Parts: sequence; C-alpha cells; structure tokens
Amino acid sequence: MFVINENSATRRLYNDEIMDEPVEFAETTGTAQVDQELGKALVSEYDSIRRKDDED
Repeated sequence: MFVINENSATRRLYNDEIMDEPVEFAETTGTAQVDQELGKALVSEYDSIRRKDDED
C-alpha cells in the first residue's frame, strides 16, 4: 500500500508502538510504500498521512 505524508517537513517517521523500522517518505512526492497493516495504522494515527489513491 502507498501512503502520502502531507507534512512536507517530515521525511522520516518512526513510532516504536506500530513499526519495526522507520518509514521514509519520498522527498518530491511525500509517498512511501508500506505493508497494508502498517499503512492502516499510519492513516489512523496521523492526520497528515493518508492513503494514496489513483488521483495522486
């Protein structure tokens, strides 16, 4: 699953409660590819992260 971080100041994120290793977001697009379970957790935990859709 792809997610988009709309907070351009955050390029890398680590939350030891929901992930094993840091997630790095692409500098130009803010996207990252993560597994489905982690993607759902990121979207529910952070307001600035959403699921990437076809319109992006």
